[in-house]
Amino acid sequence: MCFRPAGVDMPDPVCPECGKKLAIIGGVIMKKCPFCKADLSKYAEEAAAGAPGAPAPPGAPGAPKPPGAPGAPKPPGAPGAPKPPGPPPGAPKVP
Repeated sequence: MCFRPAGVDMPDPVCPECGKKLAIIGGVIMKKCPFCKADLSKYAEEAAAGAPGAPAPPGAPGAPKPPGAPGAPKPPGAPGAPKPPGPPPGAPKVP
């Protein structure tokens, strides 16, 4: 079984001021952009609180319904009418 840290599946964060990719080192997000020196802590707080107007995450699915009681087996069908006998083997075909 392969172990991957949880941060591997997440896309790299981008500075909202200059648009450059930010590195996450040791799972810690930077507080200041190394490129434009913008304060990233205010954006981190907004992301933690959830963006206004963003849809809430879906809830957990409900428990499955229990199986119903088994029904009685159906009676066997009526036997069909017998087929007429065919010509005996080796008999000539009649046109």
